[in-house]
Formats: sequence, structure tokens, C-alpha cells
Amino acid sequence: MAESNEGQSNARQAGFAGVTRKTLERLQLPGDRRELVVAEVTYPPGGVAPLHRHPVGGVIFIVEGVAESAYGDEAPRQYRAGETLQDRADVPHTLFRNCDPHRPLAF
Repeated sequence: MAESNEGQSNARQAGFAGVTRKTLERLQLPGDRRELVVAEVTYPPGGVAPLHRHPVGGVIFIVEGVAESAYGDEAPRQYRAGETLQDRADVPHTLFRNCDPHRPLAF
């Protein structure tokens, strides 16, 4: 499912099996080629992201469920609905998972 020209998209596969990503808003920032993207991501029950890095920083707001996350050699921490965490640029994201084996995680 492709993204439309208006910056909106239908839910599409992202990352690994069962993950969907829907772009809610895309805003060009003045002065250069950067942009602000607001997206809704859903992980399937028990879904775990592979080791990865983020090219830019970001903010994650947990809408539904419980996520567990860790960067580099830090200890994992859980985040519940209503809480936020920061994606760190160029630091290995060693763990990000949906803690619930029965319900999806939305952020």
C-alpha cells in the first residue's frame, strides 16, 4: 500500500512481519530538506524488532499496550500507555518489543 502525495497513507507493512505503519502527518521544515513525520505504528502480540539504529532522533508515545526498550548496553525499561520515550540517533537500539503476547502494541 503506497503513500499518497498528501502525506497520508494506508496502513502498510513496516519493519518485520505483522508490523504496520500509517503516516498521519508529514511537514517540511523550513530552511532545508528535513521534515517532521507523525506516524502510528502497531506491533503484533509479542512482536520484537531486530537490532537497528535510527538515523535521526524521535519521540515515541505509547497509545496502547506495554513496550520494552533499551539502547546500547543499558538495562531494558518498560513503557506503558500514556508514557513517552526517545529514539536515539546512531545508538544501537538493542531491544524494542511488545510485552503482551495476546494484544497489539500501538505507538
